Amino acid sequence: MFAFLEGDHTFSLVYGLTTGAVCLALAIPLLYWALPGHQRSFFGVAVDPMRRLQVGYGIFCMAMAFTDIGCRAIPHGPLAFVHPAFFLVTLALVVTLAPRIVAVARA
Repeated sequence: MFAFLEGDHTFSLVYGLTTGAVCLALAIPLLYWALPGHQRSFFGVAVDPMRRLQVGYGIFCMAMAFTDIGCRAIPHGPLAFVHPAFFLVTLALVVTLAPRIVAVARA
């Protein structure tokens, strides 16, 4: 089912850099908006008044970015469920966070 995630080393590098860049593109605004002087509430003041959840998601997106890049750049043996799991987590982050990031950035 997830055979399209595997390929030669060049494919792995390009795929890892692409998915890492997407996760990093999610992390940067989340963390930037948590800084003093640039504060925007991603989840709303009622849900996350101290912006801790926002920072947590920003750090998680940044960790996923470097994990996506690192897993594809470092040669290793076959890992049956790792690449599909990383793909699904990255997809879930993009589908759930990206529309709201765009909406908050436009406001």
